[in-house]
Amino acid sequence: MTHPSRRTVLRSTAAAGALATVPASALLWSQPAVAGTAGPEQVHLQYGNEPSREMTISWASGASVRRPRLRLGTAHGGFGHTFPARTRTYVDGLNKVETYTHHTRLHGLHPDTSYVYEIVHDGAAPVRGSFRTAPGRERAPFRFTSFGDLGTGSASWSKSAIHGAAAVRQVERFNPLFHLLNGDLAYANNNQDQQPQCWNAFMNNMSVSARNRPWMPAPGNHEVEAGGGELGYASYHSRFDLPDNQSRDHCGNWYSFQVGSVLFLSVDGNDIAIEDDASVDPATGRSVYISGYSEGAQLRWLERTLARARTGREVDWIVVSMHQFAMSSSAASHGGDIGIREQLLPLFDRYAVDLVLCGHDHDYERTHPVRGTDPGSLLRPSVVDDGLKEIDTSKGTVHLILGGGGTASHDDTYLGDSDGSGVPDAFVRTKRLPFKADPDAKEKATWSAVRDPDTAHPYGMAVFDVDPGRVPGGRTSITVSYYHSREATTADPFPTPVLFDRFTVHRNRRDGWSAHDHAAGAGVTTAR
Repeated sequence: MTHPSRRTVLRSTAAAGALATVPASALLWSQPAVAGTAGPEQVHLQYGNEPSREMTISWASGASVRRPRLRLGTAHGGFGHTFPARTRTYVDGLNKVETYTHHTRLHGLHPDTSYVYEIVHDGAAPVRGSFRTAPGRERAPFRFTSFGDLGTGSASWSKSAIHGAAAVRQVERFNPLFHLLNGDLAYANNNQDQQPQCWNAFMNNMSVSARNRPWMPAPGNHEVEAGGGELGYASYHSRFDLPDNQSRDHCGNWYSFQVGSVLFLSVDGNDIAIEDDASVDPATGRSVYISGYSEGAQLRWLERTLARARTGREVDWIVVSMHQFAMSSSAASHGGDIGIREQLLPLFDRYAVDLVLCGHDHDYERTHPVRGTDPGSLLRPSVVDDGLKEIDTSKGTVHLILGGGGTASHDDTYLGDSDGSGVPDAFVRTKRLPFKADPDAKEKATWSAVRDPDTAHPYGMAVFDVDPGRVPGGRTSITVSYYHSREATTADPFPTPVLFDRFTVHRNRRDGWSAHDHAAGAGVTTAR
């Protein structure tokens, strides 16, 4: 069988002339049976480049189907327009299982408007959902949520627990406009004999929420799969259709989108971190190590995007979502990664990033606002303020570890204070070590502000409420509420989340300053 390359095969129902160049294995979808065809599944939403006017609806089918399409309308007006879907397929290199996904990109939507949709293919019953577009780029209040490290929601899969199903429903409880998923999605690479089926289980679980609101992912180390093409991302790329980053080779690996006056950036930490913690290729016995794969392309994109935001008047807030982190004091930690400290933190400092949301360690920790590094240290971030409730992020960035989505393992124990100084210890990883080796260095975690050691509530998620402020140049704020949760059980499958930590970050709106003052206030220098 001929297998598609890492660039998963894209096909349009309107582009039959291009099929002559598609591998034979990928052509099966064009001649499906119709009678008794299974319906669409794994339905989920993603923003397009402009969230107020663009939405992508994605789904999967168990086999090739005929005329996958979407009907769009409103609750009062009914389904007035039909749009064809583009089909993607890939063959898992370990299992030789072919996966079929379908994507419809919608353009020209109205901001802050509710829509209903129906997806269908010939011979199958339709599946319905709804969504609301983001507000336009005017300053507006909204809510978003975030966690990482989710899993399938079923203990029948390695690294997954039934709490993953509870976590998805907890997102719905808080009714956010969208959800940020900070890496380590399905853990399919821990289920190598059934990688595609594990992804299917994950996507169906996520769909409980994601069919009604966008879930915007960042790739984690567990998205790097043996048999998944050059970078191991074949399944990730097939299933998600994310905003364009203008990269010819790495579209979807990193991206940005803006909602109101908040710019969100999804960063691929696998390209930046030096840690060796991905899949082991059974053919070679070696890990699939992709650090540095973009050869600086991601960093150049990141700096251009940050510089443009901080020299303009539309963006007040910059929020980064990624998987690996620069700091953690967890006792089970992979260690604050020196690659992230070297390459990302100077950009976060230069362009006054407000919040960095991570996963990777399966616990909760937030830092004091930090900027710059302590002399004579392992690039340890310097604390600029030790206040816990009201934080001015124009002076420093707050980092959050939100890795308690729903995976089977918990890391909710933390290092103690080895020298009696009152400051906990933390691990640091300064060089690439053998696969899953322990971190190689320690430091004092002067940057650590709040940790959650409550092992009775090992899971959790963060809720972010954006207040845009009322006057140009005046105060704008984001209230961050972290809710932890008891572990879901068969007796209590949907435990109620409990508030553990709440704080407010604030800064001045940028629409009251001149362009020169914008740059000076953010510490912006000319982009390299």
